[in-house]
Amino acid sequence: MSATPAECIVFDAAALLPETWAKFPAAGPVRAFNPGLLRDGDGWIFAYRVVGPDGRRRIGICRLDGAFRVVPGSQQPLTDRVRFRRGADYPAVATTWFADPRLYRLGARVFVYWNSGWHEPWNHQFLQELDPRSLEPLGLARELLLRGERQKLEKNWTLFAGTDGRILATYSITPHRVLELTLEGHGDITCVEIARTDWTPAAYPRCHGGLRGGAPPVLAEGKLWSFCHSVHDGDDGYRYAAAVFACEATAPFAPAWQPAEPLALGNPFGAERAHGRLNPAVGEVIYPCGAARDGTRWVVSHGINDEHCAISFVEHATVLATLRPIAAR
Repeated sequence: MSATPAECIVFDAAALLPETWAKFPAAGPVRAFNPGLLRDGDGWIFAYRVVGPDGRRRIGICRLDGAFRVVPGSQQPLTDRVRFRRGADYPAVATTWFADPRLYRLGARVFVYWNSGWHEPWNHQFLQELDPRSLEPLGLARELLLRGERQKLEKNWTLFAGTDGRILATYSITPHRVLELTLEGHGDITCVEIARTDWTPAAYPRCHGGLRGGAPPVLAEGKLWSFCHSVHDGDDGYRYAAAVFACEATAPFAPAWQPAEPLALGNPFGAERAHGRLNPAVGEVIYPCGAARDGTRWVVSHGINDEHCAISFVEHATVLATLRPIAAR
């Protein structure tokens, strides 16, 4: 691991609850975790998973000020207000289980993404436009669909704006598959693969597991930087760790920097939990869902142990120290 853990802010779950969910803590444990982050003027938009005593998976959203404090009264029960297309043949879990939000600004429009967890026969992913002022949903939730080869479990697509204005998405890291989509219309969103690079991050020790999705890619210094995660067996269950890779900013978006070690994001809790595990098979979890470049440092929003929202501040030099260049082909 990197020698110096990142400076970190951890949020009180109760402070993230909107008024309509404020009674949850009186009935039992409340967990808020895996937050997405989006710069908005002098402040930020913050979206996060909430699991209350009833076990339902929800998404809340709020604003943070320039010092990363919750703006009082900005908390909204986002998924209480989401509506799905009439006649859509979704299983009940797809419209009641909301996981791992990511936030996007695509042109002048703001969007939130989520997935429906892990269920049979396959899970679903949705993109919802937001009113950038009120953070209320605009229109209906739109399912993301891939035309072509698909994995059974899809949970970590990450959208980004191409340098030529196209809307793109990272489908998987290994192989590195990039999709193109359009936001035109109001129905489901069909995505088409436009680039694929078969590669292996050989510098990343196999003991940490393969690379999986995380925060949406961020354009900086001519590359697209992705704060992702890997999973491996630990003494106390599966361990999720953060990592970083970078790819070229233009097609075919070939990986240019590979991780040689995990990235140490802030975690003052270690593997300890305040509440029982949501998933008994999972131990320590660091799960990045948002990132932004801020001068010489990165601002990374992430979950801790399926029960805390956190933001870590990591110097770019620290990120680079975890990476190794990939020789040009």
